Amino acid sequence: MSEKIDINENCGVFGGLHTLKAGSEQKLLSLLGFAAKARRITAGADLCRDAIRRGQAVLTIVASDASANTGKRILDACKYYESDMCRTTVTAAELGRRIGKSGDIAVVSVTDMNFANGISKLFDE
Repeated sequence: MSEKIDINENCGVFGGLHTLKAGSEQKLLSLLGFAAKARRITAGADLCRDAIRRGQAVLTIVASDASANTGKRILDACKYYESDMCRTTVTAAELGRRIGKSGDIAVVSVTDMNFANGISKLFDE
């Protein structure tokens, strides 16, 4: 009954899953910090999934240590609503710290096209 989805499969242009290029972690965290200060992100799995459904999330980033269930829920939402998702090598603790949150944040959605374009250059096609 439970179907396994390969989190590492590439889904195409829309609803695609991308991986971070080697050595780009600090640049990613820096851009996410700027986007957080500009209030152009949504943090947390449930809030990000709602933003994906509303069409506000341009790019969704999932931490490396996010649970399989969280990864699957976000991937399914991104596929269905044709949004891009990126899997990083950054942990949820580091991601949360860099965007100014006190706890672990496993999922972050970028809601601004300019920030999303800058961040997407850091990921493999």
